[in-house]
Amino acid sequence: MAERNFEVELGRMFAEAPAMGDSDFFALRVDERLRRGWTLRRTLIGGMGLAGGVVGGAQILGGGLVERLGRATTDAGGELTGRVVDFVENSLMPQAFPMNAEIIWFAAAAAAAAIAFAITRVVREF
Repeated sequence: MAERNFEVELGRMFAEAPAMGDSDFFALRVDERLRRGWTLRRTLIGGMGLAGGVVGGAQILGGGLVERLGRATTDAGGELTGRVVDFVENSLMPQAFPMNAEIIWFAAAAAAAAIAFAITRVVREF
């Protein structure tokens, strides 16, 4: 029975901690230490990320990936453009309608204008 009374008394003592005179100053010091630690951590993480990015960029540029990617993109873009033009000429357009570069540029300009209008509407909404 004495143990139960001791536990109740101990719980009451910790639940009702006495107020200290410098509690505000103590809380301010603890908050300052926590913020200083996060600033150091953010700086350290950012610096390590920057160093990793530099190393990764050097590896990519040194390995010739950019040149190979550019060559593959050019080849794939030419192939895709040729297939799209063939598909449009043979399937979608009437046979008497001439397919030339002006039509493609006009379609691209119309698509760009539509995208610009959509972006301005989204920006105006927010």
